[in-house]
Amino acid sequence: MINTLSPLSTAASPSAQTTHAAGVFTKRVGYTTYHVGVHFSTVSKETAEDKIARLVRMESQKGKGAIA
Repeated sequence: MINTLSPLSTAASPSAQTTHAAGVFTKRVGYTTYHVGVHFSTVSKETAEDKIARLVRMESQKGKGAIA
């Protein structure tokens, strides 16, 4: 699950190599750099695959997942 998505910089400077803690990465989109923290529940009984399948099922039942 994505925990945070916050812009770090909008400057047009070259990206520098940085070291992050586990579950944290930096993503650059255009001239904006995002610092993203990811976390997973340690007590969840549902796997990531199960959760994605459930979300897809729920969206398709709502009719929003139809492909035209």
